[in-house]
Amino acid sequence: MDIEIKRGLAEARELAGEHWRALLAYMLLGVALPFLLLASEPVLSMDAILALAIAPETFRLAGSIAGPLYLLGICAALLCGAMLALWSALLAEIREGYVAEIMYGMVAGAAYLVAGLLFFYLVGFLLSLPFKLSVGAEAMRAEGTPIAIARQTMLTLLSAWLGARLCLIGPAMAAAGKLEPVTAFVESWRRTARSQWRLFAFYLAFNIIAGALIALLFVLHGFLIIGGEATRMAAMAMSSVWLVFWCAYFAIAVLVPAGFYRASQFGGSAETFA
Repeated sequence: MDIEIKRGLAEARELAGEHWRALLAYMLLGVALPFLLLASEPVLSMDAILALAIAPETFRLAGSIAGPLYLLGICAALLCGAMLALWSALLAEIREGYVAEIMYGMVAGAAYLVAGLLFFYLVGFLLSLPFKLSVGAEAMRAEGTPIAIARQTMLTLLSAWLGARLCLIGPAMAAAGKLEPVTAFVESWRRTARSQWRLFAFYLAFNIIAGALIALLFVLHGFLIIGGEATRMAAMAMSSVWLVFWCAYFAIAVLVPAGFYRASQFGGSAETFA
């Protein structure tokens, strides 16, 4: 099956126009609600994260780490559940309503989350093993060294390639109403085989642009925090900017794979693994 980027993006725009109410509803569930929950935890607030990044030697954690980790787990489950629920709304032949979509999304989203964490943990472990054996863990963690730069470059390229090959897992699960991601993994690998380098270029460019925007927002927010009372109101307003950014990121992360999935249905056959 061949996926044309232009056609996939056109399908994504069409889906956004047809299902804008569902898109807004699941943005609230998957982005706005977790954003508010995280903002309620001082350790996980954007100000605390920026303070840790700017001056880690002066930052001290207070209390137990179990609470923030528990909250992060809840937010991750809400995010993945909203993504699967939205993919179901976009791609199911017959919509069964928000309640059924949310129930499906929470169950399928949990499987999607666990499988993704296990897969990328395994990939990360296998990739880091040669570096640890050849140069040692300390040299691998050192910043600015040729080894660290090479490792980061390799991880960036690999993450874009894996993102291209596995981008259809969620849409494949939701379109068929599946609760497990294993068969969807195989289907995504099969559907993206012929167009993998085209998709790789797209996701590499997307990751670079998103990373640059995040860095820009971090720098701007950090500058406003350092400014103290003079920029306090502007720093508080940055929370709204972050929320808008993550809502836009969520929309792209769901709509584009859904568009690629629909575009892949018009292609020919391909080998299961390539």
